[in-house]
Amino acid sequence: MSIVKGRPLILFMLYEAKDDDQGDVYLAKEQARGYAEAMGCRYVFLANSEQIYFWDLDEGDARPIERFISPEDLQRRADLKVLKKPLLQIEHPADIADRPYQIEASNIISRLYDTGKRAFLLEMATGTGKTRLAAAIVIRFLQSNQAERVLFIVDRIELAKQAFEAFQMAFRDKYKSVRYKPGRHGEWGGASVVIATIQSLNIHYKKDFTPGYFDLVFNDECHRSIYGELPRQVVEYFQATRIGLTATPKDFLKNIDIEKLSENNPKALEYRMMRDTYKHFGCEPGEPTYRYTLQEAVTANPPGPYLVPPKIYKLYSLITMESASEEGWSVDIDGEDYTFAISQIEKKVNVPKRNQLICEEFLKYALKTPDGSVGKTIFFAVSQDHAAALAKSLNALAPEANGRFAQVITSRVKGSSDLAKSFRKDENYWPRVAVSVDMLSTGYDCPEILNIVLARPIASPTNYIQIKGRGTRKYTFPDGSQKKHFIIHDFCEVVEYFEEDYDYTAPEPLPVPKEPKGPGPEPPPPPLPPPPPPEGKLVSHEPDHIVFTEFIEIGPEGEKVDRMHYQNKWKDKIREVAEIKPELMEAARTGNFTDELMEYLQTEVLNRPVEYFNETNLAKVYSIFADITDFIKEALGIGKLPTQKEQLEELIEFLKVEYSLNLSQIRLLRVLIEQLVQSPKYAEQFEKGDFQFLNNQPFASYGGVGAYISTFGDITKPVFTHIKQSHPLKLALMR
Repeated sequence: MSIVKGRPLILFMLYEAKDDDQGDVYLAKEQARGYAEAMGCRYVFLANSEQIYFWDLDEGDARPIERFISPEDLQRRADLKVLKKPLLQIEHPADIADRPYQIEASNIISRLYDTGKRAFLLEMATGTGKTRLAAAIVIRFLQSNQAERVLFIVDRIELAKQAFEAFQMAFRDKYKSVRYKPGRHGEWGGASVVIATIQSLNIHYKKDFTPGYFDLVFNDECHRSIYGELPRQVVEYFQATRIGLTATPKDFLKNIDIEKLSENNPKALEYRMMRDTYKHFGCEPGEPTYRYTLQEAVTANPPGPYLVPPKIYKLYSLITMESASEEGWSVDIDGEDYTFAISQIEKKVNVPKRNQLICEEFLKYALKTPDGSVGKTIFFAVSQDHAAALAKSLNALAPEANGRFAQVITSRVKGSSDLAKSFRKDENYWPRVAVSVDMLSTGYDCPEILNIVLARPIASPTNYIQIKGRGTRKYTFPDGSQKKHFIIHDFCEVVEYFEEDYDYTAPEPLPVPKEPKGPGPEPPPPPLPPPPPPEGKLVSHEPDHIVFTEFIEIGPEGEKVDRMHYQNKWKDKIREVAEIKPELMEAARTGNFTDELMEYLQTEVLNRPVEYFNETNLAKVYSIFADITDFIKEALGIGKLPTQKEQLEELIEFLKVEYSLNLSQIRLLRVLIEQLVQSPKYAEQFEKGDFQFLNNQPFASYGGVGAYISTFGDITKPVFTHIKQSHPLKLALMR
């Protein structure tokens, strides 16, 4: 027992197990409670040689901790309890965060906190003011005496600087906020808010703080800052209320087949990261404490909108499409044949003419400012060397700028932080383009951005949405006009993957631990790997040209609609109708949609302003061609839509049986249908009867248009006619 200020405060109970099945010190907690209540102790430590549990008898259950909280920190907390008020008694400081959704989020956290919840997750789109909202929440905690010391964790120095500025502006000298410097207690001791990078905490947190030093801990960009064993240990070390902030979109990795992804791509790690994020903050999978999406911010009524939407150009070159295919890009370099996947371009092989093409096409389609200048732009490159190559090409294409048009801003460039800060200042005209790798992908605020160029493949949906968020901030140009949208220029089939092909509805098996290996003979050694390519990076001087372009738009106004948000809106609307008209649920079960019911849906649900729900738009966002009743069944959870892959296989299987196709015909047919689905341009040519595109890759590898005609012979016309009338081709033509 510990006596602090003349009264019992802490009960220490050492627990020694009598046998192996009584070893968990948690088993002694009820015995400890009796002792503590009898002596008037407020806090209990349960400990043995391996475990320590801390129990605040007024808040929750005993929980494991890494080391003892100091008596001074516990006394401070006890003194603070005497002064505490419910958070909801403190009005949200609207002068700091005045937007309706910010006030709503603050009040939701306050209400849940007052009922005993101690972990929260705010999932809000980039540019919606998460840091300002955090400052407002901190003030409520400080003014109610629910917290006295706050830790705000970021994962980059630049984000620490931005957060420090935001807190200083919000506090206006009323509370002290400081940047954490390890070991310098005199500089951050006594501060209300300590802003620290996870990297600095990783090394020094145990030396500088006990687990009870902070009362409230924020994790900015928490989908990253709690990822990894050591960062998680840091975050979980502190016995405090936890609030996570992230812009990662909801359910981005829910229902993913981990085993399949693990075989194909490290994206499986991203699944674990997002799942752990929800769990870490006490939320159900995919359900944060509060969510505010990009689409909500874009479509908000006055005083909104708060953000601007993206428009997307897909510009795919021959080398891009071939390298992104299953076969890869085959090329002869100095007499040797090589095959590269898109992830290897500019890593294993440099392709100067492809880089030149990317820069030329960007300048053709770049969104301009009102005075005709190329809008400020961020290029995302594969590597430092790739960034340099792109910057050289861009500067060569803008000779009037005397080398100032494009600038490499990566972590390896000296003074990169200052360069990034300079680029976002309105008064600095040059450079117009910042070429980066990852440095500007998260937490970088430059409202003037009008163009984002994806010159690199992206494997992570989280990275994709973060990069997409760099352009969403509103901006007023010098002439008073407003930024209406920004453009994502996709040169690497990134949008194709995350907006159209990414499977958001696959089953969600939990990771299965590997079975320990039992006794037995050693497995045979793996086969020897193929000989490595020559030392150094290969260079290909193959020409490249654009073979496919598309501007993505949905809806009568030409706006880009976020697919997941659109699907959720559709489901919410149909479920709302089902509550009003129960016969809709019965119709979905039986398939008997009466004329009266369909007329009601046409009048009250379909083709109405804002969402414009109809078969065409739903087919686009689901990437499936189906009847409106099928979409209704799916929304009500009664039926399941086929996947695009299932529809393709169904078509191929039908043609195989209908025309008794042989293996060669099936192989050519599969290549044709898959390419038609991927390329609306090819689909349009095919639908018109113009088959010359069959002389392009990948068809050329199989013999081109001549091979198709000779292989299918007399059945060429009926097979092609059936493909023209199929759902997959109709869907491709709608895009």
